[in-house]
Amino acid sequence: MSNRLPFTEPSPSGSVRAREAKRQRDLATEISRLRPQALTRANGEELEHGRGKDAARTYPANFTKGLEHDENGFLAVPEHYSKFVEAINSPDVTGFEKHVITAEDEEVDFVCHVEGSDVAVCWRGWESPRAGHVYELQGPDAGAVGMAPAPRVHSSEFVAEIAEVYGMAILRDVPFTEITSGGGAKIGGGNAELTAAEVVDALGSLPFYSLSGDLVSSTPARTGADGLNGFERNRREARLQGQALSPQNVFRGSTAGAFAGPYISQFMLAGNDSLGGTVNGIPSFPGTDAQFDAEDGFVQYGNQIIDQRVIVHEEGVDHMTSWNHWLDVQNGADLRGANSWETKRRFITTPRDLATYVHFDALYQAYLNAALLLLGSGTPASRGFPEPSPSGNRTAFATFGGPHILSLVTEVATRCLKAVRRQKFNYHRRARPEATAARLSFALGERTNKLENDCDLEDLFGACADGWVWAEGQLPDALRDAVIDHNKEQNKAAVEAKRAVKCNQEGRPDCFKNKAGWNASNLLLAMAFPEGSPMHPAYGAGHATVAGGCVTMLKAFFDMYTDCRAEEERTLDLAGVGKAFVPTADGSKLTRVDETLTIQGELDKLAANISIGRNMAGVHYHSDYYDSLRLGERIAIGILMEQIPSYGEEVESTFKSFDGDLITITGTSASCPALAICDRDGLAASPRDWWLRHVVGEEIIEDFGG
Repeated sequence: MSNRLPFTEPSPSGSVRAREAKRQRDLATEISRLRPQALTRANGEELEHGRGKDAARTYPANFTKGLEHDENGFLAVPEHYSKFVEAINSPDVTGFEKHVITAEDEEVDFVCHVEGSDVAVCWRGWESPRAGHVYELQGPDAGAVGMAPAPRVHSSEFVAEIAEVYGMAILRDVPFTEITSGGGAKIGGGNAELTAAEVVDALGSLPFYSLSGDLVSSTPARTGADGLNGFERNRREARLQGQALSPQNVFRGSTAGAFAGPYISQFMLAGNDSLGGTVNGIPSFPGTDAQFDAEDGFVQYGNQIIDQRVIVHEEGVDHMTSWNHWLDVQNGADLRGANSWETKRRFITTPRDLATYVHFDALYQAYLNAALLLLGSGTPASRGFPEPSPSGNRTAFATFGGPHILSLVTEVATRCLKAVRRQKFNYHRRARPEATAARLSFALGERTNKLENDCDLEDLFGACADGWVWAEGQLPDALRDAVIDHNKEQNKAAVEAKRAVKCNQEGRPDCFKNKAGWNASNLLLAMAFPEGSPMHPAYGAGHATVAGGCVTMLKAFFDMYTDCRAEEERTLDLAGVGKAFVPTADGSKLTRVDETLTIQGELDKLAANISIGRNMAGVHYHSDYYDSLRLGERIAIGILMEQIPSYGEEVESTFKSFDGDLITITGTSASCPALAICDRDGLAASPRDWWLRHVVGEEIIEDFGG
């Protein structure tokens, strides 16, 4: 008998391993080559809108923040926008240094300052405007994925979107539990101009929701019997989930999971049991803070903890409700950090709390926490993974274990961020809601004569005038009046005193000054952040794209079902008692509620919470969230399909998409992996059709000259 060991070195190794490594790289390239390539088309407004009497384009529907604006908030020099776009898309990487002319270059004076600071307010830079040019070597390249055209300003969907953002601002300090009950007005001790029920009534009266009245589509030549084009219809159906609009489902998202149970996902509230655990049912560290359970809200991070309680912006203090503050911000004033705060941490209780979370969260923070919670609660990995093995002889760690999923969450996040930068900067350049709200302020009857040359909105906006004048006719009166009243309250001395940002009212002409005084009435959007939106366009949304990618990775990695036929979704049970948690009214503690929730549903809800939290801050629209979420989903699936062959063993993962499709990815080292789609009606769907479902379709390409 030979004493030689049969394998003292791995097989293959040396040059054979090198050849196989090359084959694997070539296979990943082939998978990428065979993947459907999305063609992105913008909605055409950039070329159509903004012709005034002098034929100069002011691009009122596009992102101009950081460039110089005139006293009415419109682009001062249209050529500056042309140079901005050229610097984004040109192969000349020096464009932002040599050619772009910012408000700072034009020596625009800021009339606002930060109280207590000796440093003058500086100009902000645009955030990674050329990130969309970066190539990816794993997963879909940023140029291979896309998004549908954003809703146009004249469409009924756009009216609904800006009205919804206004409604969110009105209800910013109302607890989610009260919103879902329809409450929230100042009557009875509340803290909003309208109840949630009244906001819902206002939104529900809009043609986009009611499918009645003057329903206007972005592409009227390509609408169906309901008056909507395919993209509008998908977004509307997803945000209603077959229900009538109500306080229970308003602001919820676009997935079935987001509609189930409490508004905030358990992954943003609950914690793990402590490492100390119990011995014979007795806490290992009785009477010490080393002993805790899920209800205490501590996520186990190694032998440290992450506290789910958050520091929140001060209740009742909004920003940019005065003209000078708004105009400084549009010219690029950097007012970041000029925040006021509540004195105690609490669990996320109100829209302002959620907005504060997404103001400061690290890129994949919420999904890292979710992964730690699932690992800590013993949630099994996909049953289609080779580890852990059925015999138990192989357990998971570097592959198919904790370190694997923690790294996948970070891998997909950075790729999502670059892909969405390409969409927002290189193609769509959609204006932020804060800019739209200023345009709507001029639709107030007494404001139209404030525009230079005494031109009215129709003259200024040319072909798109009908898309802006609707502020008087279509924005519901109750919501319109509530926004005006809210801003009047925000501009009173008592609230102004709480803000760190102080603005000289005499510093420049105020478009909203009349016989009633400064900032007498306006439709500016009350913002949660003193600096307003980030320095990049609205569509798509970075938070939503990362949410889509990271949540898809979590759903693909962990076993979402308790049966092999993927019919019974796995219940989320972080507390070990089959209950869910909601915060108390003051957010100081968690209480248990009798709700049965699934892991998959709560992950979808987590993606909606993070994404729509940005809408609640005033910096995004619903379509920014909806389409970006699905962009991130495809980036994650693309990465998985390229990685699966490299594992060398048969791998399978099954989970539900954000549209409710059953997705199954299978593969071995021998060939390209398979992507199987079973739609929500139980029918097989073409992977190609699914991949391109949310990008520019034939009907839109024809309409916009593609």
